[in-house]
Amino acid sequence: MKQSIVEKIKTAPRCPGVYIFRSPRNVLYVGKAVNLRNRLKSYLAITDIKTQSLDQEAERLDYITLRSEIEALIEESRLIKKLKPKYNVLWRDDKSYLYVALTRLPAGRQGQSFPKVFITHQNLKIERIGPFTDGKALRLVMKILRKHYPYCTCPKPHLRDCINAQIGRCLGICCQRDANLQMHADAVNTYKRNIRAIKTILRGQNKKLLKTLTNDKEREALETIFRHKEFLQNHDSSEFPEGYRAECYDMSNFAGKEAVGAMTVLVKKDGAWMPDKNSYRKFKIKSLPAGRQERRGLDDPRAIAEILSRRLNHPEWPYPDLIIIDGGLTQYRAALRVAAQYPAASKIKIISFAKPEQKIIGENNPSEELRKLVEEAIYRTHHFVIRYHRNVRRRELFDIIK
Repeated sequence: MKQSIVEKIKTAPRCPGVYIFRSPRNVLYVGKAVNLRNRLKSYLAITDIKTQSLDQEAERLDYITLRSEIEALIEESRLIKKLKPKYNVLWRDDKSYLYVALTRLPAGRQGQSFPKVFITHQNLKIERIGPFTDGKALRLVMKILRKHYPYCTCPKPHLRDCINAQIGRCLGICCQRDANLQMHADAVNTYKRNIRAIKTILRGQNKKLLKTLTNDKEREALETIFRHKEFLQNHDSSEFPEGYRAECYDMSNFAGKEAVGAMTVLVKKDGAWMPDKNSYRKFKIKSLPAGRQERRGLDDPRAIAEILSRRLNHPEWPYPDLIIIDGGLTQYRAALRVAAQYPAASKIKIISFAKPEQKIIGENNPSEELRKLVEEAIYRTHHFVIRYHRNVRRRELFDIIK
């Protein structure tokens, strides 16, 4: 690979975008990335024959930065279709590229008004949008689009509302055999507008529509997932040494009842934070009588003290270098009091994250990597404890029914 390309890779931005390898006369390859620098760095280490061929021919590297993985996915598809890069064509097989297809339902007037939308890798002789290289990301995009622009996926017309219509993912009449379209003119027009919006967004023709999606709260939640994934896989800061171990604790309850806690673990391995799921732990809060929980709600400091005490009573579980508490100052102080009772835990650093203020307690000048580590740990622990709490409540409800 040319030295000029290597230098450009080293200075590429850490943000979503698409990249283009070029020869003097042709476009060789178009790809997308959540993190451009980390994705492009992988080309410096790949040694397979087909990538070596690309390296030898490439004379220039360009990239376009974008706001989100959705925009990168759509821009990659648009460029592949427009530029027909040599290696995007040579490296594909029958199932490597996906398309969003729009067809007609076999139901007379209804079918003519309500195109069916689905994802396919087959070369069908119907309207298709694509190609898309990332099936998982494409399915996320379609899931988001369907919330804003409901569309039909039912293979055949039927008499009653489908499940998607019942949850607002379909307009309902599009898949009903006996629907009177004249009585539902507004729905017909709405569906046509939805299909037009889906087409323009997937083709990258309407940036304004796309921005309305990326500003939506649900879109932000999915983008957060992408950020967590990218952080875990590609974070390469050296502030924390290899093998550094961080534990995070959170609690969940229902009006003070059925209180539970959970512990997750992240370990620095090969320059990345990796979850050690074999070390995850669940705790049922035992220290508070049921009556007290019901009257006053959960005593968070006392609950966190119980969880941490039970954890530190297990020296066979590797002690961490860092403990992260999901809570405010009172939970932080409770954790310090418990840790002080265990001499072996004297070297463990303890911090707490107060969500309302978005403040890390116990660290005066937290670094950017520490903030990202806390964000990732809190995110994982919160979802882990919520799943555990739901399972506990479900089992107790079953016991009551029995």
